[in-house]
Amino acid sequence: MKNIKYLALSLLLILSVGCEKLVEGINDNPNEISSDSFEAGVLLLKGIELANVSVQAGHQNRIGGMWSGQTRGLILLYKSLAEYNISAEETNGIWQNAFQGVVKQARLLRQQTAANPKAKQYSGITKVLEANTLGTIASLFGDIPFTEISKDEVADPKFESQKFVFAQLQILLDEAIAELNVAPNTAIPEDLMFAGNTLKWIKVARTLKARLYVYTREYDKAYQEASLGVLVPTDALVFTPSAIGNGSQNLNFKMINQRGGYWGFTGSYLDVLLGTKRNNAKTQENARLAYYRFDGASATNNKGIAAINTPITLVGYEENLLILAETAVRTGKTADGISQLNKLRAYLAGGKAFLKLNAADALKYDAYVLADFEKNGIENKDGIVTERALLREIIEERYVSGFTGLLGFDDLRRLGTKEKDIAVLPPFNSPTASQYPQRFIVAQSELSANQNAPLDAGIYSVTEVNK
Repeated sequence: MKNIKYLALSLLLILSVGCEKLVEGINDNPNEISSDSFEAGVLLLKGIELANVSVQAGHQNRIGGMWSGQTRGLILLYKSLAEYNISAEETNGIWQNAFQGVVKQARLLRQQTAANPKAKQYSGITKVLEANTLGTIASLFGDIPFTEISKDEVADPKFESQKFVFAQLQILLDEAIAELNVAPNTAIPEDLMFAGNTLKWIKVARTLKARLYVYTREYDKAYQEASLGVLVPTDALVFTPSAIGNGSQNLNFKMINQRGGYWGFTGSYLDVLLGTKRNNAKTQENARLAYYRFDGASATNNKGIAAINTPITLVGYEENLLILAETAVRTGKTADGISQLNKLRAYLAGGKAFLKLNAADALKYDAYVLADFEKNGIENKDGIVTERALLREIIEERYVSGFTGLLGFDDLRRLGTKEKDIAVLPPFNSPTASQYPQRFIVAQSELSANQNAPLDAGIYSVTEVNK
């Protein structure tokens, strides 16, 4: 991996997902700055956060959505990508945003602010962001560089196993939580997410730990962490675009605005699911379907999930509740699992989970009871084991609630082979396909620059945690 010595790259990353006004005053050469001469958050923290937004909600996110049946590729590049035709060049952007825009700059910020009164606050926040980014990269790619990245003396950092990276990220998050627990809870205006609120960052760290434990199927640990995680909507890690320029826009809007007609929702498996299968005596999804159904041809027509200033959820309240629901059932706490699912349903029914675009659209999420998942219940017409029927509904809700995030693609890979009875299994996008993609190809920029980069195993090669 080529070492990046100039902060100009960070500026380029910010401009790809953020707004020029958010990074005024950025300096080109970090070697010429000291922590005594600048407020590090002004120069680095915004860029790190915006690069992480791109990692979580950018190009690969849309590809994962197409591969999991949530959206469709309609023409040219996106049609080809949807049909599982992808080259290493397609991941150059996410690789650069992750390793240069987040990891490199996060470690530089911690170094430059070591003597700052807010040092532990900066350190804790950037470690959470680094773990968020690298957790996603390891999930999507499998083995990645970790120990040797961002070391000037190492030209070609080695790739390390996915499980090792996840374990190291758990340690990194523990460090972040410890630092944030003792850090001053002072305002940091440059923190676009929480303005420096350490309590909220700790909750996000807990939910990220839970997410990583779900990846590794350590469900008891995932439940424990989620119990301390994002337990109210206002604690979720959400980026709200300010819509003050082409750079600061909802990324779904931006994609459609730049490539109208390439990408769509109508006719996707999720579209059909929300319009038919999801509806029953206790559930009516019309309002959520209207909010999700974007116009892929004209960005300005969108008022829902692809509107110009619709917030982008990175670590959500819904995800945390559904981690609690799934892991409760998996660890023998079925009643608690139903309770956690019903908390989410109550939130959906309350009208604050998403914008209701049409007053006449049905919106109904009545509480479920155990009988609904027993044989011949409204959520178990095929008569599978009660707990499996409940898990199936929880996983399906993860698929729906996680739209425009990576939950659907994550679960397709985690459950699509080993637990087909509860997995959401969309139709294949190609008549010649017989399996779902499992990973992305390492970026061409890395393959060309790093002698330790692995040979491409192909998108159907199962990553370590899913074998």
